[in-house]
Amino acid sequence: MNVKFDLTKKELEDIAKKQGKTINEVASEYKYALKDLEYSLNEINSIIRENNYKTDFNNINIKGYGKLGEIKNKYICYDNVEKVNNYDLKDIAIVTGFGPTNAPTAGTLSTIFKTLELQKETGIYTHIVISELSALNSRQKPLDSLSLYSKQFITFIKKLGFNEKNGEIRTDNFLDHSRTFSIISSVFKTSDFTKGEATDKMYKRLNILGNDFSIMVSQCYTVADIVLPLIRDKKKCVIVPAGLEEFLYPHLAQVSIDRMKKKIGGVNNLLDSEATVCALYGKIIKGLFPYVKMSKSIKDSSINLGDTNEEIYKKIVECGFRNEEVILQMITLASNWNANIINDATIAFNNRNRNYDEWLKYKKKYYDFFIKLKCLWEESKYNEPINTYNELFKVEETK
Repeated sequence: MNVKFDLTKKELEDIAKKQGKTINEVASEYKYALKDLEYSLNEINSIIRENNYKTDFNNINIKGYGKLGEIKNKYICYDNVEKVNNYDLKDIAIVTGFGPTNAPTAGTLSTIFKTLELQKETGIYTHIVISELSALNSRQKPLDSLSLYSKQFITFIKKLGFNEKNGEIRTDNFLDHSRTFSIISSVFKTSDFTKGEATDKMYKRLNILGNDFSIMVSQCYTVADIVLPLIRDKKKCVIVPAGLEEFLYPHLAQVSIDRMKKKIGGVNNLLDSEATVCALYGKIIKGLFPYVKMSKSIKDSSINLGDTNEEIYKKIVECGFRNEEVILQMITLASNWNANIINDATIAFNNRNRNYDEWLKYKKKYYDFFIKLKCLWEESKYNEPINTYNELFKVEETK
């Protein structure tokens, strides 16, 4: 696959001015960005092929959810999901999580909305993990900042409609998580962690990854999040909604439980013999040109709730022709709009060359929606002074 963009001189000048860089610096960065994009596209395709993930959603539903195309419209592929309906509702859990390194991007919002919809429509007990200790290792951010964002994320997701009566939302600073981490780490080898996320090459170039050991710790933390319901709650099936670039975590979760089952007594019978991990891999919202995906760690790649109203308006309403499709992806995946409105917006997008005003109407409507989310995010801010020691060592158990 050969990825090409014809970047005009004016585009170079505009981006250089915006980012406070020289034209040569921007051109050099774009050269690497194109390599990142080509690598990631090839990597994502090879992930689907090598892991035999399925892309046919015609007969896929989870306790009835998906019969109207809801899953097909929002996910690109899946692993083992066809087995979910073999289990009783009480034996299934949904697990997903977010790194609190910055305000949520459209990509993060997409996973949040998809998870809330899964919880509501299936009735499955749902875990959402705000992984501050994982992010401490993978992104090397200050712990007090991660703790503040964690509190804000938790409040925000609750305000969006997370059902606390049928789920739990927490951080990695949780004793049951530490126990699970210790158990699964006993079956792993260093070689299990040689593959990272599909976007790690770009993150390394931008110097926003932790060291090799801390990255492995972060990865194992995330796997522990997935396995926890199988061990602590004796669940038989965990469904992981995630981006395909994060396939490593459900994969390693399955590896860990398979190895545990082979040990004497399945590590003292901690796992049900039927325990399995399923994954739903969501469609990816592209990053703002030329980035592969929206990342909280790369401001220019994303539209996030920490941007100013003016920045959000420019990124959504005045996005430029290279990013029009990104805005449609956001409308489709990072909103709670119903299917009829999304369909109308898609028609307007497809006809934008003949009637741009109609498409512009939906972009402005989405801008208004995004600003409401931004206000909700700001209302969720934790305004008390943070005490990192207390956050680490004086927390109450979730259960």
